[in-house]
Amino acid sequence: MRQAARAVALVAALAFAPACSQPSGQAPDSAPDGPRIRLVASPSGQRTIDVAGLPAADLEHLERTAPSREGWQAILRVHVAQVDEPILRDHVGQADEPVLRDQVAQADPAAAELPPVLGNYAVHGGALRFTPRFPFDAGQRYAVVFDPSSLPSARGRSASAPPRVLRTTVALPAPGREPSTRVVAVYPTGPEVPENHLRLYVVFSAPMGLGSGNPHVRLLDEHGEPVADAFLPLDVDLWNADRTRYTVLYDPGRVKRGIRPNAELGRPLSADRRYTLAIDAAWRDAAGQPLVAPFRREFRVGPPRERALDPAAWRLDLPAGGTRDPLAVRFPVPLDYGLLQSALLVTTGGGRPLAGEIRVEQGETRWTFTPRAPWRPGEYQLVAAATLEDAAGNRIGRPFEVGAAEARDAERARGAVVPFRIGRANAPR
Repeated sequence: MRQAARAVALVAALAFAPACSQPSGQAPDSAPDGPRIRLVASPSGQRTIDVAGLPAADLEHLERTAPSREGWQAILRVHVAQVDEPILRDHVGQADEPVLRDQVAQADPAAAELPPVLGNYAVHGGALRFTPRFPFDAGQRYAVVFDPSSLPSARGRSASAPPRVLRTTVALPAPGREPSTRVVAVYPTGPEVPENHLRLYVVFSAPMGLGSGNPHVRLLDEHGEPVADAFLPLDVDLWNADRTRYTVLYDPGRVKRGIRPNAELGRPLSADRRYTLAIDAAWRDAAGQPLVAPFRREFRVGPPRERALDPAAWRLDLPAGGTRDPLAVRFPVPLDYGLLQSALLVTTGGGRPLAGEIRVEQGETRWTFTPRAPWRPGEYQLVAAATLEDAAGNRIGRPFEVGAAEARDAERARGAVVPFRIGRANAPR
């Protein structure tokens, strides 16, 4: 195992230190026992990670220099533990106690490549404190690495005795309940996608945890074998605001013709073949529980789509004035589900946006807008942003497969405006 391959001395410890038990005031001038990583809980239940036992000179240096985010992360880094790291089960505490295991190790290059948990750093109560931007997820394991090599106390050490790097695995036990979150939809919803498909969306029935989705999503070919490097690895996961919709990107370098990844590896999808999107049940929700069941979705691949979007080909089905009937817009090809939530809006003739409900239907070929207030007879506009795309990244007036100069020109485009008029009784146009 990767863990065993590292030459480390393992010291197991279970630690839970309430905020009120933390030392206050300045840190001691010397720390004979060395630094200690603690998982701390405030009276409100907020968990932070503290590094106690640091010399006062180190803490004063941090307060005085105010490192950048990258500088803080070089000293104290927190990331979601890798799937293949061992699960430490022999010291699980009560339901409100964390699991904390320390080991002294050299710097881990593989860990440095993993996206860090975002949060704030500060010197607090005689310790270095990390407060996550979002609370730690129950049931999720986090790796913590403290590297003091850039602190003043490390500068006098000889090369033969470098300062020790502490690595800790932290986990809050998941609450005792049955899994209830499941995958409820994957977009596109149609049975076929183009060969140059760029992205898909996974929708869950409840908010998901902070752990990365990358290890849990695979593309399988028609023989059930994983397609290597199909998806783009990112430092951050792409979620909507409530963490119920997750975006998966195919590697655009492989999709776009004429660049090196495409020339060497080809596209992840090939026309006239079938694939399966597989999501495993180990993906944990915000309560720390796995999914109810794994998810599989089979689809076929058609020819690439390489034509720019043309709003003149859209069909508008107009409602009657005085009603709250929806405006319906029909597209000749499926458009991107996520962008249809934000890149289309309805305004009055004077440009004032209307409030209402958006729905995407019929395999992303139909978009409807139901106004909050009844339609008033008069002039309106359907406004499409320049970012609107179909499933293959084609935009209004600009296909995905364009050269650099053409792409720069297209980025200055303003999208499209489709005017329409609401009367007392309108027939579909």
